[in-house]
Amino acid sequence: MTRPYVDIGIKNKINQLLEHLEGMLPKFKSFPGVIGITLNGGLSRGFADHLSEVDITFYLNSENHKEWHTKKAPIPQGIVKFDNVLYDIKTINYEEEAMRKYDDIELWDLSYAKILFDTDNKISKLFEKKLSIKPEFSEAVNLLWESYWNFKLAGDIWINRGDPLQGHLVLNESIKPLLKALFVVNKEYIPHEKWLVHMSYTLNWTPINWKERLIEAMNTVCFTVEGIKRRQLAIEDLWNETDNFIKGEWYQRFNLACHQKSFYDLLRQLVQSESISVDEWNRISNFSVLNMEPFHKITEICGDRIILNKERLISFKMEDLYSWHYEIVRGVIEDLKLV
Repeated sequence: MTRPYVDIGIKNKINQLLEHLEGMLPKFKSFPGVIGITLNGGLSRGFADHLSEVDITFYLNSENHKEWHTKKAPIPQGIVKFDNVLYDIKTINYEEEAMRKYDDIELWDLSYAKILFDTDNKISKLFEKKLSIKPEFSEAVNLLWESYWNFKLAGDIWINRGDPLQGHLVLNESIKPLLKALFVVNKEYIPHEKWLVHMSYTLNWTPINWKERLIEAMNTVCFTVEGIKRRQLAIEDLWNETDNFIKGEWYQRFNLACHQKSFYDLLRQLVQSESISVDEWNRISNFSVLNMEPFHKITEICGDRIILNKERLISFKMEDLYSWHYEIVRGVIEDLKLV
């Protein structure tokens, strides 16, 4: 399986930039206190053009890191040119970095970074430790919920209210979490938004005809309610395919949307036990969920136990609950054959 990569149909100038970097490395390595040097950014992902810079990170010991930032450093930092080649120079306190938690984008960048210099294998060990944290599929479920809220719930509102401009805006907001979810389901770190669309083209799994359908999902040409409806359907089709992929991988034989699974599991467990202790409930969830629908309407607290009103659960009609909750209730009733 290949990792997502840059696939741009213009001349790749990476070799000439790497050649210049090779000539600069002896000088870079000679600076005092340098524990390691890494290549980051676009070159580490295999592509460069006339707009690219050579992203270099210096890992320094604490003493020298302080000196580089309180006295004149041996090399300029930030954006700088050497022999008319653009570099972006960054410095890191190695000791502090080893203790710091990385966010998604930092892990993504690190996962492509190349180690150019490494004393005592400290940088390779740092990379191994940081990259042991892998994307979790639950993050994809949360991202799909964010996407759904924007394209479906907010989208329906603005279709009904007849404002295509606002409708396009909420549909736009659904695209980024959908893209991010695709990376997570592929067990990939979520990239910087600068690369989010482009690198999705080369993921190992995407919805069928991904690029062509993504164009339809992002098409903002038609500023009418009908145009918004067509775009919403394009997004919904991609969303459903992604949701089905997640269920096929992790939630087999689950018939609702994957973002309904946590509520479904809690309700199913409550129905099967008919009563549960407050302590046990707090171990698997929390009291704030119990105060949400459908749980609030079908439970009573008796001493230290939560008691289910099964008759009330079975009697719910569509108009009694928000549609998202009603679908979960019907799913549990049907799966457990309560009627």
